[in-house]
Amino acid sequence: MTSNQEPEDTSLVDVTALPSSSADIDAMMARDDFSGLSTKIEALMKLPQSLCKIRGNCCRVATFKGSLSYEDICALAHSDHKDAQNAQDFVTLFEPYASQDAVRQIAPVFVDRVRAAADGDPDAISFFKCRFLGEGGGCLVHEDRPTGCRAYPFPHEKTIYHPGCGFERQGRQNWKQVQTIVAFLERRLSEFAG
Repeated sequence: MTSNQEPEDTSLVDVTALPSSSADIDAMMARDDFSGLSTKIEALMKLPQSLCKIRGNCCRVATFKGSLSYEDICALAHSDHKDAQNAQDFVTLFEPYASQDAVRQIAPVFVDRVRAAADGDPDAISFFKCRFLGEGGGCLVHEDRPTGCRAYPFPHEKTIYHPGCGFERQGRQNWKQVQTIVAFLERRLSEFAG
């Protein structure tokens, strides 16, 4: 490991209490259980908070929608876009770092991951830290933290995890299952429409 790499966590996650299995999904698809599949997607989008390793990395270095600049987020917050409220909440909770170089000193691998996944100019990406992160890395408002913090992270193909994040493996697995269900539903919808 070189000095600019964060350590990878290779510990296994206990998945015995996780919300779904491929066999459950296959059975629901075989029965055309659309209601059950909808409920399953909802469950898959909520990762068990017990997977969190409580290291504060996601609060110490964060992005909004992966690769937006602070200016873009503020503009979104003042728009009528469906994500306007989320952007408003984000800029209320998080403050931008002065530069990507400052963030690179804290989380170089994460910065590289975000820059590599950027849709636009990687130099325009803003990184943020939570205003309520204590000096020891703990949340100063944990009991009263906002809903977005309670629900974070959200499984998605564009979710970028910090190295060693306890949510990463399960988040990626859940997203694959969501994609399987959505592909099935789209296929069935086209059959009904056709």
